[in-house]
Amino acid sequence: MCISRTLSLLQRLQYFQISQTAFKCTTSSTTMAMSASEGDAYIGTTERGLTQELQFPVPWGHITGKAWGDPLGRPVLGIHGFLDNANTFDTLAPLLPKDLYLICLDLPGHGRSSHLPLGMNYKYETYLMDVHRVVLALGWKKFSLIGHSLGGSIAIMYSAAFPSSVEKLTLLDIVGPIYRPIEGTVQRLTDAVTNKLELDKASQLPPRVYSREEALNRLLKANSSLTPESGAILLERGAREVEGGYVYTRDLKQKILTFFSLTAEQCEELVKAVRCPVLMLMAKELLFQGQYHEERKGRFVPLFEANSSQFTELEVDGNHHVHLNNPEQVAPHISTFFTQDTPQQPQSTSKL
Repeated sequence: MCISRTLSLLQRLQYFQISQTAFKCTTSSTTMAMSASEGDAYIGTTERGLTQELQFPVPWGHITGKAWGDPLGRPVLGIHGFLDNANTFDTLAPLLPKDLYLICLDLPGHGRSSHLPLGMNYKYETYLMDVHRVVLALGWKKFSLIGHSLGGSIAIMYSAAFPSSVEKLTLLDIVGPIYRPIEGTVQRLTDAVTNKLELDKASQLPPRVYSREEALNRLLKANSSLTPESGAILLERGAREVEGGYVYTRDLKQKILTFFSLTAEQCEELVKAVRCPVLMLMAKELLFQGQYHEERKGRFVPLFEANSSQFTELEVDGNHHVHLNNPEQVAPHISTFFTQDTPQQPQSTSKL
């Protein structure tokens, strides 16, 4: 049984006061973190063993991660959704096959990872590069990806850009990369420039301090798909203790994720380039419903079916955070996916 599922909400909040030990990784594959040292305190400890805190140096600071399982196991990289963090996989990880070595990242500006310097912008392509920095530091030649929402978009991009490196791709409540219509491009650009400069100013101000309960309530109000228990799990990495209370760790600058979005045609090219087996798990209570979802599904699913070596799409009970709220709904499907033999990746012959 996963301890993180049985702790009371108060106990989850009290976790903020527990110190963690970070393991640093360099570009050498021989420096991967081994088992956690005795005395380290972790939430989410299961029969699989302790989770490990990882830290990857980057030019502006570090990218952090949280590892589950045996470092000699099959490597899997987990990428969280927008403004979430590595803890999004806390309840799911203990239910996955025991032979996996799952590293869940805090994307830059999220969780315990460093913020980008003032004046720099968060973009999909920079997230892609940051994921590749981690892969190179780990020395992984072949691995699988699990991505939720924004993390799923990044995972698709990575699978397209480095097809020989990705063994399997699991998408959680995301049907394809995010795009926007051509119409409105100029206004979005104007708004992005104006809002970005305002956020740069706001980022220089002292962060607002909240009580534990206030921090959790604000998080839940902004994310209606989270249960209080799941919100507390995310808040463990999403807030840090300071004098007088807690401050959020996410970078305000992420509210402007990109000045220009990919076009629908560019997103199609990315999906066409995914060659590995793909498992797409969609929540019945969709985050984006109606015509928008149906258009995206109609655009991307046929391309996955035509170009990936194996494609499976399943619907599960739950909402956008079903993998965190109710991991038992998705874990069996992911476990089955990982126990199947990997089909040979096809050559690019599709006409779609």
